[in-house]
Amino acid sequence: MEGCPILPPCAQDDQFLAKWTSIRYLVLGSYMSYNFLKLSTKATQLYKSAPGQPDSKDAFVGHHPFEEHPQMSIELAKATWLPTRFFLAGCLFIQSEGVGLAVYFGVSALMDNFTIFLVKFCYCKYVTSVALYTMSLLSFLPTAAFAYYFQHQWYESKPWNPMLSERYHKSKLFFIATMILITVLFFVLRLKFIEATGWDANVDGLLDIVGPYKVSFAICVPPLIDLVQSFMLVMAAKLQAHTPRRVKPALPITAGQPGTPSISKPLLGTQANEDQAANIKTSDTESQTPKCFAGA
Repeated sequence: MEGCPILPPCAQDDQFLAKWTSIRYLVLGSYMSYNFLKLSTKATQLYKSAPGQPDSKDAFVGHHPFEEHPQMSIELAKATWLPTRFFLAGCLFIQSEGVGLAVYFGVSALMDNFTIFLVKFCYCKYVTSVALYTMSLLSFLPTAAFAYYFQHQWYESKPWNPMLSERYHKSKLFFIATMILITVLFFVLRLKFIEATGWDANVDGLLDIVGPYKVSFAICVPPLIDLVQSFMLVMAAKLQAHTPRRVKPALPITAGQPGTPSISKPLLGTQANEDQAANIKTSDTESQTPKCFAGA
């Protein structure tokens, strides 16, 4: 490429990087397996501790995400074969707190590998890898913020087909499509920002400080960043699921305002408190007293 600095050959280092790229998938798979195991253990505990009839869905009431998927949770709690338990726990995880993680890494990993190994840059691929992944700590934040604010409203307990939803954007398909669009958009912006700021050149200079271990260090960076991003995406979904909804308080009716009675009486079908009952009883007594005796 024109304007690129003269660098030593990268072929051997790039082959070493490609050989150990699988470490990031091993770390990511381990983190997801840990979440699968947690869901599986929790489902079994809730199912066994619940009183009542067998296959009762009441065991999962008030427990997210089992309450939203009771039938799958029952099958997960009853499963004894380990692959079956992990498969059901994975389905439950992806349909709840893990949907953001699955969508982001399904799209981002594909674009990262394509960019690192198939697109030609001025620097060695291990430099490009570190530059891309360190900058992704910023570029993935919009995806995490979107999952935090909208996953509970647009995805969980919503239909897949937008036509069957009360509003087309409150559907699983629209939520996933929007997450993919945000991820792709900010990936492109990440590449433009690295090119505009010369971040890859700065990374190349910083890696020279490590010396002969710079390729090994570059191999360890993506798994660590994947672990941080996975944790943040899962926590974004969990925090949103456990955040209490804000209810707007009704405006009180104040006596003396235009269009309001002097004494507020309870609505039909509601029960008055003690103060309201005393006021209503006094008002009714005064209205039944003859006016000729009112001044006595």
